Amino acid sequence: MLRTTRAAGLWLSIALALAGCSVFQNKDSYGNRYGGWYEHGNQYSYQLALCEQQTGAATIAAAQRPTYMRECMWQHGVPQDNTTAAAGT
Repeated sequence: MLRTTRAAGLWLSIALALAGCSVFQNKDSYGNRYGGWYEHGNQYSYQLALCEQQTGAATIAAAQRPTYMRECMWQHGVPQDNTTAAAGT
């Protein structure tokens, strides 16, 4: 019984740690992440909404949208070093 309780506690700790990482980052619909430990991504909500609207309205190939989204965020004040590119872009 004690072994099962410890295992459950370990899994719970791991799940909370992984969920905690997403608290500090904001993710767009293309997989890019903004923010980090010191500059939380939730402060970029306005830029995220604006750029997702602009990216959706633009005539851009689907493969280029993650890059266009990152560039839009940078143009609206999100630091480049506070951006994690989507996988494969």
